Amino acid sequence: MTPSGNPPTGRPHARAVRLVLILLFANLALSIVFAGLTLLFRHGILDYQLARHPGPDPAKTRDKLALTLWTRPIPILLVAVVYLWVGRRLRQGVRAAYLRVRVVSLVGLVAVAYLILTGAYPPWLRVIQGAQLLLLVALVVAVNRRRMRTGFPRGPKRPRPRGARRAAFTLVLIAPVAAELTLGTVKVKMLWLVLLYLPIYGAGVLLIRELVRRTGGGRGSILLMGLVYGLIEEGLALQSLTSHHLYGAAGWAPRLLGINTAYTELNLPYHVVFSVLIPIALVELVFPSIGSAPYLRRGGLVITGIVAVLGVALLRVSVPPSEDPGYVLPGAALIVIVVLVVVLSVVALRVLPRRAARVRAAVAVPRPAVAGVVSAVAALGFIGLLYPFAGARHPAFTHGAWVLVPMLAAAALAVGAGLALWRWTAAVDWTGRHRLAAISGALIAHTVFGVVANTHTAPDTAGLTVIGVVMIGLLGLLGRRLGGVPPAEPVRTRAARS
Repeated sequence: MTPSGNPPTGRPHARAVRLVLILLFANLALSIVFAGLTLLFRHGILDYQLARHPGPDPAKTRDKLALTLWTRPIPILLVAVVYLWVGRRLRQGVRAAYLRVRVVSLVGLVAVAYLILTGAYPPWLRVIQGAQLLLLVALVVAVNRRRMRTGFPRGPKRPRPRGARRAAFTLVLIAPVAAELTLGTVKVKMLWLVLLYLPIYGAGVLLIRELVRRTGGGRGSILLMGLVYGLIEEGLALQSLTSHHLYGAAGWAPRLLGINTAYTELNLPYHVVFSVLIPIALVELVFPSIGSAPYLRRGGLVITGIVAVLGVALLRVSVPPSEDPGYVLPGAALIVIVVLVVVLSVVALRVLPRRAARVRAAVAVPRPAVAGVVSAVAALGFIGLLYPFAGARHPAFTHGAWVLVPMLAAAALAVGAGLALWRWTAAVDWTGRHRLAAISGALIAHTVFGVVANTHTAPDTAGLTVIGVVMIGLLGLLGRRLGGVPPAEPVRTRAARS
């Protein structure tokens, strides 16, 4: 809403909003027509595109071009849903909706102009693109008119908690360190590769934390967004969930519906815990005074989102072309992953935050040391059961159908430990020391596994051992600073169910 909390009034402003909505939905209508025509006349369009860019292997080039044609309706449908929501919010006078329209109109104008200039489609389709370009020019002008701007005035700046900027930078640094460096996947002699992971890990996890905290989400929302992160990195950026060759993952266990089953079972939960959950929880322990307050203002959030998207693109163009050349994610897999990302994001950021604030339960909580041991055993057992190491080509040195045994055991271990930790973290007596102990147990266990499985030379072993010792030292220093720091989520006390 506007600062007064009511939609802006006045006939001139209402006419200006109506014009913007007409242009917005006219552009959407043309986009739907364009997408329908590309599917209806896809063979002729593919012939046109292939004649312009045959490539070294025309068959593979045609498959890649066909994939772009088939996937075009998906973002169109998603944009249609967003347009309906933004249009309603715009009529209500919500400034955020107005800002989104300004961004969408400018991005759309640049994108359509690019498609026209590159001649990616036949001339008869460029006529529609030309009409769309004119609509977008009109939309950019209409949405930036003074009458529109004054109707959506800038509200007061959100106060930034003290130390929020340092917390944000700390999270950006900790995320790739926790997920990659302390596991030994980045060798000591190639530490510069951490820079490659900073945009997707650092900005990506910071973006998740900001979105969850701004929408009032809690631990459930963070877990689901961690799954979203794993699907984006592994499924879209690396294409490793379906690739036949990358990391040899297809040979770990029998594939199901084109999915590398054991690799997927290992890496999606791994990203939930080590890429997202642990870095966020750790930084919130380091900066307890900030609690669950956002670290960034709106501008910082936008920049973080842009950097995260660029990080996904950077990983996509740097790893698969060199490690898995020629592989393109199948269209069906792309659709499934995108749909899962959208659905999980909506549940995490829109559905779960609307539920009542989590209630603290009066259940028995073990000592911090016990929580740490449980976390360590679960992490070490889960990774060790699924990740082939010491020359093994399959999980837990199995062969054939026997590979299902460690896969089921890992799933059972993860579910059991997860339920125990979920129950404990909801308890009245769960403190910051308990949280730190659980985090420390998981980090130490996965670094121990990294020393055993991911180091093959003396320098690598020594380097990861030093990293582990430094990590333990820093966790110990944090432990000395902590008292009984409670979770950052809003809670209420109730009696536990019998």
